Amino acid sequence: MDERTIQKFGEVQYLKGRLDELSKQISNVSEIHESRLMDQRIQKYFEKLKSVDEISYYIYLVELHTRKISKEKSKKNIKELLQQVIGEIEDKDLIDKVISQINKY
Repeated sequence: MDERTIQKFGEVQYLKGRLDELSKQISNVSEIHESRLMDQRIQKYFEKLKSVDEISYYIYLVELHTRKISKEKSKKNIKELLQQVIGEIEDKDLIDKVISQINKY
């Protein structure tokens, strides 16, 4: 592996890391102005990743899609489990918390 390939690999890893960080932060943004700025930053990193290595860009898009599907399956499984156990709970406060959690999914 030559130095140029190693540098490219490092840049791809950096860009993917930044995209992951920004994606996590965007869920905490409440103001529209801040959300737009985050979207612009994310778009900038996507474009940079595509320009550095187009294959890595498309692989990253597949990874994002796979993560989304995995999260949805997990949420569905957790919701089903909570619905199954709610009948076994006697504590009213705990029942309210479980119902609140079910409604989040």
